[in-house]
Amino acid sequence: MTLVISIIFLMIVVYHAVRFIHLLIKMRKKVVFPVNENEISCVRKHPLKPVSPPTYKKQRFGIILYVVFLLYLLGLLIAALAFNNLAILIISIVIFINFHGLLNMCAIIEDGVIIGSRFVRWKHIKSFQFKQIDMNHRYYGHDKKVNESGYELVIKRRYFVSHCIVVSEEMKDRVSDLLREQGKIEEESLQPQEV
Repeated sequence: MTLVISIIFLMIVVYHAVRFIHLLIKMRKKVVFPVNENEISCVRKHPLKPVSPPTYKKQRFGIILYVVFLLYLLGLLIAALAFNNLAILIISIVIFINFHGLLNMCAIIEDGVIIGSRFVRWKHIKSFQFKQIDMNHRYYGHDKKVNESGYELVIKRRYFVSHCIVVSEEMKDRVSDLLREQGKIEEESLQPQEV
């Protein structure tokens, strides 16, 4: 039983490592949006901090942290096998929950969209929508700029969604146009309960 769970855990770690290498390769592609300081300051992964450009230099801390974390997970796997203790592996599952938030970037490139530590190809995006940040929104109250003119961009994939924040009407329109042109994706209208 320990061996089966260890193999599954190893497959999960290898999967994340391969996706991370794929992301590093995609970070070298030409960025379509955001390309200048004004656009960068209007896009956020987290409400309080504008994104950093998807370059190795600007994302150095997140990349190092991601690699250290993957090595830590491999160390946990070795420790679990050495001590024949599965509880060590169960603890690490909690860490996987916010694993995608290590890199503070959101960019549209020629092949798809990079959000956090995830790269999403155009063909995997089903739709997108903008939700205005108002008093009932989870990001309301973090930052004055987000409160006044912020929109949450929700990119719907096959089974999951990805989020980022756009803090101006002009940038919202620009991102919407780029997603329609580059990815041939249609914007999904908000349902009455979502407004």
